[in-house]
Amino acid sequence: MMRPQISIKLDGMKCHLLIPNLFWPAPRFNIEALPNLETLLARGRLARNSRQGFDEWLCRAFQVEAQQDWPVAPLTLKMDAPGYWLRADPVHLQLRRDHLGLLGADSLAISESEADSLLGALNRHFAPEDLLFVRERPDVWLLRLPGTPDVSTWPLPEVLGRDIDAFMPEGADAMRLKQIMNETQMLLHGHPVNETRALPINSVWLWGGGTSPKVQPPRFDSISSDNPVAGGLARKSGIPFGPVSEHAESWLAALAEGEHLVILESLTLPSSYGDENEWDARLRSLEAHWFKPLRLAVQNGLELRLVDNEAGLHLEAGPRDQWKFWKRNRPLLDYLK
Repeated sequence: MMRPQISIKLDGMKCHLLIPNLFWPAPRFNIEALPNLETLLARGRLARNSRQGFDEWLCRAFQVEAQQDWPVAPLTLKMDAPGYWLRADPVHLQLRRDHLGLLGADSLAISESEADSLLGALNRHFAPEDLLFVRERPDVWLLRLPGTPDVSTWPLPEVLGRDIDAFMPEGADAMRLKQIMNETQMLLHGHPVNETRALPINSVWLWGGGTSPKVQPPRFDSISSDNPVAGGLARKSGIPFGPVSEHAESWLAALAEGEHLVILESLTLPSSYGDENEWDARLRSLEAHWFKPLRLAVQNGLELRLVDNEAGLHLEAGPRDQWKFWKRNRPLLDYLK
């Protein structure tokens, strides 16, 4: 069944669309035509800026200052809590041919009961050291330390599919964090939860540490995202927040006047793991479910700002741009040259 075309007028409305890894340079095959995305790119105004990590982009958008890390962990918490927090996300360490890599929680399908059982064991072990593990979701764990360490860490998305030895914590207190990870591995290795799992949850990755930061809300009237950090920034700013719609039509139908941020992260994991076929399949889905209706929405008055923070590419597209018929479409990868 075909979905209806966009017919509502969207004058004065602006969509900020953040899509990390949209311009992923790794594919070795020729990407088939993406007519709606390519039309937006060809007729819009494209600018190149410095590349930024996902967490850095989000924090800068809300004027959150960097600590030793970008303070992802305290922003993940659904309630303000004192102290220094780290993300302690569950992972599966995997011995590969010449290095040790890891798989993130996206590959582990962790249930609430499994998460609670594993965290209970960790808290019993680390209680004498005043360490506290908590979870916001079964796949999102956090660790509170009794003080602020002198340490910097690597974001988990940047480590997926790579040799973890090159991404260990750094700083005067880095050894303590490594000890915590090593002890965690020993505890989780023999836990009953892992005896029945095909992929055991055999470690945690510590990253994104900090204390609760000050937030200056940008001019967003709503945020649509499945990311817990974006949710934390929205809560601290008093901005309405909700999950991403499967199709842009349903999101546009509920759109009110103002500026709205939508974050689509479906391309991040396949690019992290180097899975070209999955990246291409998800890009095709975005073309059908988001770029086509957004191109029509731009024709009806929507102002679109599309950002790939990883590539440092920014697109501005408005109704007047869509009349530039002399602008020929170019293949997506041409924009990386």
